[in-house]
Amino acid sequence: MPQYTHSYETDPNTGQPALKMSVTTGDPATDTAMAFAPETGSNLYSFVVGGIEYIFGVATMGDSTRILGCPILYPTPNRVKDSTFTFDGRVFTFEANERTHFMHGLVQRAPWEVDTPVESESGISVRTHIHCVPGTAFFERFPIRNSLELVYRLEPRTLHMDFTVTNDDPVYRLPFGLAIHPFFAVHRPRESVTIEVPAKKWMEHEALMPSGRLVDMEDGPADIRTPTPLSGLNLDDVFYGLERNAPQVIRYHSLGKKLTLFADDFFTHSVVYTPSERPFFCLENQSCSTDAHNLYAQGLQEAAHLTILEPGESLKASITFQVSEL
Repeated sequence: MPQYTHSYETDPNTGQPALKMSVTTGDPATDTAMAFAPETGSNLYSFVVGGIEYIFGVATMGDSTRILGCPILYPTPNRVKDSTFTFDGRVFTFEANERTHFMHGLVQRAPWEVDTPVESESGISVRTHIHCVPGTAFFERFPIRNSLELVYRLEPRTLHMDFTVTNDDPVYRLPFGLAIHPFFAVHRPRESVTIEVPAKKWMEHEALMPSGRLVDMEDGPADIRTPTPLSGLNLDDVFYGLERNAPQVIRYHSLGKKLTLFADDFFTHSVVYTPSERPFFCLENQSCSTDAHNLYAQGLQEAAHLTILEPGESLKASITFQVSEL
């Protein structure tokens, strides 16, 4: 019977407080562990199965380290064009942090609350959450009361991320997108790593900002609907039309392993980032397009896939990482 453990500690690699959870199965090939940093966006920066690390967790920059890991992007995944959008007659403006644009949302580096982990016969789980309420920096920049909850559930070879978004505001509608931004490790040789992204469309863009036009995959920069080696790719593009029954898959041929990213149909988009010769790449399940709020305002609802919750409404959605043999 699997044994589950957890610990709170300061990680020596990040210098950050961490919550670590593990599953010991009696078979080293299926032993599984994870770690996340609650004070830095509840960022998952380690996912280890059978002794293999699948997340590129920490980058060294001079004398400092930075957690890359798997940031949570909310309520504005990826870029907001010119750092502003209008919704229901209200103007939302953010500080530019990438050229003239605002990117990666408001929760990825914020401190989250974390509950006590819970063990069961099937796994170990922990709830972590952040609330947008008056008096917080979150609310100052996005004045709609709301909350985001994430439950990490760890099982042998498997990590579930169960999200709940709630509109806690008594008056305003909540327009949002939700995404993960995992930096996956490249286990070399690079040409032995393939990605499969069974999207239906590529999103045309100019300077990384989507126009809203959906283009057939064969007419885009790379048709990655079938396994494609990283060595031939240099992408930073948005893809549309993903479904849970056709998940994204990473194959590590040098390891004889594959990592499947199961995501609910809510996560219609994926940003694929494959910088050449870097030790990481990203397959980013998103519930919406880059710049979704502005695309929605232009009447491009399908391409944007912006989610809007009425006061008191909630939405649940899940993403699962699962490692298996090739």
